[in-house]
Amino acid sequence: MAITDAQHAKVRDLLELVSRTVETNPDATAPTVRMRAKLSRRTGDKALELLLRRRVDAQDTYRSVRPYRVSNEAPRAAYGDTHGR
Repeated sequence: MAITDAQHAKVRDLLELVSRTVETNPDATAPTVRMRAKLSRRTGDKALELLLRRRVDAQDTYRSVRPYRVSNEAPRAAYGDTHGR
């Protein structure tokens, strides 16, 4: 099943939201990041998997290596434009 442009946009916005939250709360735990970003556990944990995780005193904390911004994403050609029909 192909992912729609709307779904891609939603994922990009989610990653940017989590990135901004982690930047303003460095070394925060997953529950703190999820609470500050107002995300469910499932959604927040999926986004956090893409960030660098550090273990401090047997607890995972998160820190942004590079801020994620939707504007950093280069426009991508549609699948049909890049593959034979």
